[in-house]
Amino acid sequence: MKNISIILLLTLTLSACNKTELIQSTATCIPSTEFTVNTSHPKGAKIQAVMDKYVAKGIPGMSILIHDNNGFWINSAGFADLENNIAMQPCHISKLGSITKMMIGTVMWQLVQEGKLDIEAPISQYIPDVAAKITNGKDIKVSMLLNHTSGVYDIARDLGYNLAVINDFTKSWTSDDILSYIGGKPATNAPGEAVNYSNSNTLLEGMIIEQITKQPHGDVLKARILTPLGMDNTIYYNYAAAFPTNILAQGYLDFNNNGGAIQNISKLNPGSANGYTGVYATVTDLYKFMNALLVEKTLTSPQNLDLILNSMRADDDATYQTSIGGIHREFMTTLPDSIKAYGHGGGDIGYSANLAYLPHNNTIFSATFNYGTNLPSVLGDEIKTLRKELILIMAE
Repeated sequence: MKNISIILLLTLTLSACNKTELIQSTATCIPSTEFTVNTSHPKGAKIQAVMDKYVAKGIPGMSILIHDNNGFWINSAGFADLENNIAMQPCHISKLGSITKMMIGTVMWQLVQEGKLDIEAPISQYIPDVAAKITNGKDIKVSMLLNHTSGVYDIARDLGYNLAVINDFTKSWTSDDILSYIGGKPATNAPGEAVNYSNSNTLLEGMIIEQITKQPHGDVLKARILTPLGMDNTIYYNYAAAFPTNILAQGYLDFNNNGGAIQNISKLNPGSANGYTGVYATVTDLYKFMNALLVEKTLTSPQNLDLILNSMRADDDATYQTSIGGIHREFMTTLPDSIKAYGHGGGDIGYSANLAYLPHNNTIFSATFNYGTNLPSVLGDEIKTLRKELILIMAE
């Protein structure tokens, strides 16, 4: 989720953390034996050195997976729980932020393939009452939600919503709750005119999924993707009850943005489980999803996947491209034009993550960090640099 208002940084207080104990302290987890790690992987030492360098700079912890023609390399650095001195392990779960959007987009395309959804139909065909509340709603097509050309007002930028989040950081937000902050707000562009990233798009995708399937979109995500792929360490969580396991890494942020002490903000909910964020997973479960989506091509047909990847469209700054499948082309200002990295990045106030596939060298890269990048901070900037260093190694 991008662009949470700066008002959070100015007014957030840690007292909100203590309202309800929804997140437990982190326990040491049992390492998975499902994947054989190549301890002699030619990129392993270089990746580990980069990880250690950034932990030394103050990033709490991270886990990294690479799979290429040399097999798997999977490792961690730093801590999953600073307060209890629990070392980070690849089996620890972390919040993915906007990587959730790529999973929701995949569900949308499964419905397309089953003839239940027309990607070029107006959203009013599926959620007429909702479309009527949104500026230009009658002219927005389903595909425009997926590639962020709808112009729909971004909930993450709304001052009223962000103040409401601050007032109850443990609230379980429903789609209708959030929709009340979007209705009637100005559009960023005419439908289809330009790429303007908006978390609200995926909120609407979730509502369309629910209208078509008559089930909560989180249940549909689990039934169609998480369970079939054996993503047993992946959870779609909405703060309605306690987090169901104690192997969630704690999430951190430097509220003061002064390079000093960081704070544990694991219990703070900026609106999870509404399509645009809410999935928590391990790096190995992320591999399972990306391998099925872009390598084995079992989640969407190869023909539709080609259609999606050929629909890429850049934002005004040409920093990334987005598609009608929720898949992005990432790191465009870091990698040469000849190298493509398909996937999605993720950020939240206490966590961040990356998931990418590089076809030129058959590499899947997944990474989770238990530090937030959605509010400005010195360490957040370090993670942005770290991500660039890692993707350049992956692209070699």
